[in-house]
Amino acid sequence: MPGATATNIRKADLAEDLGNLLLRNFCAIAPISKADDFGIDTIATLLEIDSSSHLRELADKTFGIQFKAKSVRKIEFLKDYEYNWLLNLNYPYFVGSVDINNTKMEIYSLHLVSAMPSINENCDGLIICLDDESESVNGILKLNLGDPIITLSTEDIQDKKLLEKKREILKKWILGEYENIKVRDIGLTKAFKWETNKMPQLDAVNKIFTNSENKNIYDQSFDFIDATLTELKLFNESKELDESIDIINSILLRKGIELFLTNNFDFNNYRNKIKNT
Repeated sequence: MPGATATNIRKADLAEDLGNLLLRNFCAIAPISKADDFGIDTIATLLEIDSSSHLRELADKTFGIQFKAKSVRKIEFLKDYEYNWLLNLNYPYFVGSVDINNTKMEIYSLHLVSAMPSINENCDGLIICLDDESESVNGILKLNLGDPIITLSTEDIQDKKLLEKKREILKKWILGEYENIKVRDIGLTKAFKWETNKMPQLDAVNKIFTNSENKNIYDQSFDFIDATLTELKLFNESKELDESIDIINSILLRKGIELFLTNNFDFNNYRNKIKNT
C-alpha cells in the first residue's frame, strides 16, 4: 500500500534485524529473503577463532533460526506439509524470541521435539509454545519448549568472555541436535536437562520398544554396524570376537541384510600392512 506499511510486518522485520545483529557476534549470518522464507529466517554458521591465527575465524556447525517478536508465544505446524517439513529438517532449528524494547533475545531449542523418537507416530500436528502447558488434544501435540537455552543482549556483546561462554553453550546444543537428528529414525535419542545460560547435561537415553522387531533400525544403521564390526575385528584379534561377529552376521543374513565390508575385507592382508609400517 503506497505511503504506508503494516505495523505487524514492521515489528517482525525489526525483531529479525535485532536477532541477526546479536547472533552476528559469533556466527556468520545468511538471512533468508521474504520470497524464499519457508519457516526459517536465517541460516547461521557458528564461528570460532583459529587457535593458530587470531586474525582468522573458522566456520563450524550450521543451524537455522526463526525469529519472533516477544509477543508471539506459539508457532503452529498443523498442516501435513508444515509438520513434515519440520520433522524432516536435517539440521538444528531454533526459535529466537526477540524483545525489541529491552534489546534482548531468548533462544529456544526444539530439543524436546528432536529427542522424542516416536513423535512421527504419536501425533498428527504440533504447536510449539513458550508459555502454555504441554498437552495433546485430538492428535495435536502442544509442546512447551521449556526454558530458553541462552539469552543474548546488546550488553552481552560488549563482554568477550561472556560471549565465548554462550557460544560454547550454543555449540553444545547444536552438536546434540545433530546427533538426535541422525539417530531419531532408528528409535533412539538422547535427552538433555538444562538451565538458561548453562551447559546442558545428558539426562536420559530414549528408546522405542514395540511388540514387533523394528527392521527400520537395520536399514538406517546398516553402514554403522558394518563399519563398527569391521573395525573391531581388524584391531582386536580374538577367536571369541570372530565367533560373535559370525553369529551376528548369520542372524542379519537371515533377515536379508549382508555386511559387505565385514564379509569381504581382507583382514590378514591389512594387518600385515599395519605391522610393516
